[in-house]
Amino acid sequence: MESYRAGCSIKKLSIDNKGVSLFSAILIALFALLALAGLYFALTKLLGSSQTIKTYASVRDAAAGGVHQAVIMIQSGSFNEYSVGDCTSSPIEVKFKLYGETGEFTNKITVCLSAFKTPPGYEIAGVAYSKLPEGFIYTIISEAEGPQETRSRIEAVYTR
Repeated sequence: MESYRAGCSIKKLSIDNKGVSLFSAILIALFALLALAGLYFALTKLLGSSQTIKTYASVRDAAAGGVHQAVIMIQSGSFNEYSVGDCTSSPIEVKFKLYGETGEFTNKITVCLSAFKTPPGYEIAGVAYSKLPEGFIYTIISEAEGPQETRSRIEAVYTR
């Protein structure tokens, strides 16, 4: 019986675990990096703590960039609760930089819901219609102010 115990010792029954520690260390490091990346994403994107300031070649480009940013906001549904004639209560201020200039400058963007878009052949009869026509027409005004009192104003119309 004693010879049987010696043949089945724990040392003989254990599996060789030489490569498992390296694999587990890599896996733990991967999960730690994933947790840090998630924390970075939460702090920068979700909380809005790191807004990048765009750099443009001219004040005119900055004003055009403001129109583009307003279109993105319209597409995301930021102005869905507006009724005809409503505008942003105060202009949306976006900071920007210019190549070759020091300091930050301001771009003021105003978005107004101008009208409802009526598709061709669709008739609205009566004073009180139950369904609003499909689509909206927005007016976007972007006014960028640069160095040495330079200004650029772009007015655009966007339909959605």
